[in-house]
Amino acid sequence: MNPLNAITFAALCGPLAQPAALALDFIPESVTTVTRCSQKSPSLDDYANSLEQGKETLSRLTISIDDYYISLIKMDFVSARQTVVENGIETMEACEMFLRAFEEEIKKTISGNLPGFVATELRIYWRHIAKARSSVTRLNQFTLGLFKDAVTYKSTTDLSAVKELAAYTSTKLKEAKFH
Repeated sequence: MNPLNAITFAALCGPLAQPAALALDFIPESVTTVTRCSQKSPSLDDYANSLEQGKETLSRLTISIDDYYISLIKMDFVSARQTVVENGIETMEACEMFLRAFEEEIKKTISGNLPGFVATELRIYWRHIAKARSSVTRLNQFTLGLFKDAVTYKSTTDLSAVKELAAYTSTKLKEAKFH
């Protein structure tokens, strides 16, 4: 049920990193750099294909994370907590850290000396990464909330006085003219 098992997580690393690695091939080299003859020039088709494969992988990840999140929300507290314990939290936290680091790496790559079209496509790709990371972060926050005890405070506040204050404020707001 957990979309972030070890096999899925390991499979993410390849397709996600490929567009950034290929984008680096488009950085113009300085005059003093000596290139090997066997090194081929970057292919736009390879770059476009890797971007599409990365976006598709991120889309599938986001959908599966959102589905898992929704299924947890629909469960009662005990069942959701048990499901999370059975599936483990560690891979979700690792995935979030991986996506955060990957986001930073993409930002660093974009800020390099890339041609405009490559940087533009990488920014779009970055948004897909951010969306996936956001879904994982939301899931992590929810699952961590399942294991935190609610904090309660003792108070000596007079509830009838609070009701009276609320009624007084409501009356004053109704009388006020804002326009």
